[in-house]
Amino acid sequence: MKERSFSGKVHLLGRLTVVLILACFIGLAFVLGAVYHVSFDIPAALQNGIPILLTFTIAGVCENLAYAPMIGCGALYMACVTGNLSNMKTPAAINAMEVSGHAPGTPKGDVISIIAVASSTFVTTLIVFCGMLFLAPLMTPLLTNPVVAPAFDNMFPALVGPMVIPVVLKNIKVAALPVALAIVFAVALGSVYSSIQSILMVVVILLSLGVYRVAYKKKGK
Repeated sequence: MKERSFSGKVHLLGRLTVVLILACFIGLAFVLGAVYHVSFDIPAALQNGIPILLTFTIAGVCENLAYAPMIGCGALYMACVTGNLSNMKTPAAINAMEVSGHAPGTPKGDVISIIAVASSTFVTTLIVFCGMLFLAPLMTPLLTNPVVAPAFDNMFPALVGPMVIPVVLKNIKVAALPVALAIVFAVALGSVYSSIQSILMVVVILLSLGVYRVAYKKKGK
């Protein structure tokens, strides 16, 4: 009963927070327009925003489906609101659960994950704020250096790789098909892969679910 109560409160607070943040994000444009007497061209905004909305809607749905079992719903709500889900929040949550010895999907694991994401948010905000004040003039030449810049361009694969490999090794039979499909698509499509990655993620998920469903039925028979 307590677990259901905790889960219900997490979902209620998470949904309210997401709606509030979305209202603030969208309302900010109208508020600034009213303050500075700038007219808001709704047709132009829709024309430019709908393609972006379609792309990120697919990516957002896929991220929620992929990360919810890994870090829990409470941490996912918080991470979606504060941002940097893949690069910072998910690795922090998974590492915290591994260090504490609590498995994902358990009540204690969800609590640890929420604390880790919250701590990561505060630390990241503090570091960014201090960097903005003190380190920006010093770091700009380093980050724009042609020798060092490629390393920063590949931070996402460097973070996701160590995070994915332990999950794959824990259940190679389940993970083999989606990983193999993603590699085949990447090799076959080349440079086009990155532009339609969100759509291909849905295709890989659906194909994997279809194959595993057929295999499960055959095994059951």
